[in-house]
This record gives sequence, C-alpha cells and structure tokens, in this order.
Amino acid sequence: MRDYPRAARRVGALAAASAFAGTAFTGTAFTGTALAGTAFAATPFTGTSAAGTVPPTRRPPAWCRPAGSLSARTLPQRVRITDCDLRGRTVRGANGLAAVVPSDGTSLAAHELRTDGGAELRIRVDERAGVITIGTSGGRVPQGRPRGFRAPGAACQDGVHRTKASKWPKGATVQWRYYAGPSGLPRSAVARGVANMAGARTDCNGRGRFTPAPDIGEHNAGPASAPPNLTGAAACGARDRVNTFGWRAMPNADREVLAATCTWFSGATTVETDMALQARGKRWWTGGACPAGSYSAEAVVTHEAGHVFGLAHVAGTEHENLTMAPSIRSCDNGPATLGKGDYDGLIALYGRTLNGGR
Repeated sequence: MRDYPRAARRVGALAAASAFAGTAFTGTAFTGTALAGTAFAATPFTGTSAAGTVPPTRRPPAWCRPAGSLSARTLPQRVRITDCDLRGRTVRGANGLAAVVPSDGTSLAAHELRTDGGAELRIRVDERAGVITIGTSGGRVPQGRPRGFRAPGAACQDGVHRTKASKWPKGATVQWRYYAGPSGLPRSAVARGVANMAGARTDCNGRGRFTPAPDIGEHNAGPASAPPNLTGAAACGARDRVNTFGWRAMPNADREVLAATCTWFSGATTVETDMALQARGKRWWTGGACPAGSYSAEAVVTHEAGHVFGLAHVAGTEHENLTMAPSIRSCDNGPATLGKGDYDGLIALYGRTLNGGR
C-alpha cells in the first residue's frame, strides 16, 4: 500500500463525509445524517431502500384458512407450499374422508369402506418441487336401478382392477400387529382377511386359491401397544412406523363408515399402512350364523387388505362382485374370496412367485 501523506488522507475523509452529508437512505433504518450527528438511527425498515421499494409480504390465498380443516373441493389440485403449507393440516375429501398431510416427507393414500359406498383421498407431497398434489373421489350406492344400469358380472370372469400409486417391494413380507381395542374380538377374523388377500384365496376353482400366488407375503408380529393411526373421525393421523390392523372406536365418523385404511409411501414404495375397523355402533359377524344387520369382519378386512397391498377401489355396479368394489352389504361374506380382477391386480403389482406359492 502506498503511504499517502496524512493531510491528503484527511482531505479525502472530509470529501467522503460531505458526500453523505444530506439525508442519506431516507425512510429506512439508516435515517438521519450519516456520519454526521446520529448515524444509523434505529428507525424500523419501512419499505424504501437504496434500490427502491421492497414488495410487501405475500398474503396466503383466501382458500388457505389459518386454522381448522380444509376441504379438497376448495383447494387447487396442485398447491405450492409457499402459497399454503398444508403439511400437518387436515384435508377433507369425498364422503367426509380426511387425513393429516404428512410432514415427514412421505405421501399418503386413504381409503374408506362404507355401507353405502366408498371414498379415496390421495395426497402426494413433493418437497423438492415445493408442491402438494391432492385428489379425491367417492360414490354412493344408488337406490333402485339407475339409468344405464349394468348387471354385475361374474367375479371369476371380471378382470377389472385398479392399483394405487405405491406398493411394497416385490417379494417382501409385510409385518403387521393386531390391536383388539375395545371390541374384545379375536385376532382370527383379521388374520384370515389379511391372509385371504396375500394368499389369493378364491372360490373360482377347486384349489381354493389362484395360482401362482402373487410375490408378496404377510406376517402377524403380535399384539400392538397402540391403536391404528386414525382419529375418532376416521381420519388418517401421523404415522408411527408400525403397521397396525384392528379395531378402533371412531365416534365422530359418519355412521356409514365400516373401516378405513391409510397408506404412507415414499416415491412409489409403501413404508407404512394402518387399518381400522369401526368398533362403535356396528355389529360384526366373525363366525357361525350371521346375526341380522351384522357385517363380516373377514370380508371387510380382505377388502381393506387389498388397499394394504396396493389395490384401489373398482367402481361401477358391473364390478360389484369383486372384492375391491367400494361397498359391502350386511351378512355378505363374498368379498372374503377374490375375483379374477382382484388377483390380476396383485399380479400386476408383484408378479408371480417362482414356485407357485409361499
């Protein structure tokens, strides 16, 4: 560095002070006479800077209410997280089906089986893109014979199926725990229902099973210490990394709700699933003659296990004999055995076991 004379440096300093001598950066935190008097006065930043006016803070859209649940019908299909951060919020879909939007980076699919129809709610969270995508669908069983009615097809010939956005890894064994809750009902009905789906049980042939079996398995790992992760309104809550199937009193759910299943996934891989059967206000049939107005626990669990393994509802009266039809009648144990479409859906997801069985 050159050694300028001290007098020259003093002149330069005075010139610099003169340049700042007016009201520099007026209207900002730097108001006042800079370097002369009270420099950098503590006036809050009000919007004017040396570069001009800073835009005001962006307000959330009108549909993004700050509290309470949000309806999927009023939300855009794609919600930017910067516009409305839904993570941790409850979103309600068709037929009142609801779920808490995951805040751990996973996505969620929820399904509800009702006495009068079914519902689906799909929530995909893409944190890298900053977008949450929501989709919902549902229907009610029509009363009487509607226009365009098509007679139900035979389950053993009906190959229609729908799959969800995620599945377990091919060849995996899904470990699940049983929660008896207040029902006092035995584990056997739930265990049979899960095994029916994984083992492709059917009455379409004399073997009692479709073969070869799909390349997916299940195992009951014992009792659960906590109920399935659903709320008293049958809404999917926060996951706890345990697959829990069983009974839960859901007093705030619609009275038509029989069961609901929640599936959390990362990418296209399922990471957890919980299944809850309504233990409040429903009569359940688990063996022997069916009491009037009761519902087959085995049939309902077989249907819900379809969601566990990646199958979605198949709507339409022409497909109502399939296990994955979105409704069930009292004392109907038919869904406990799979139709062709149910089996074809599992094979589409997991392929066939090499030895024809497990």
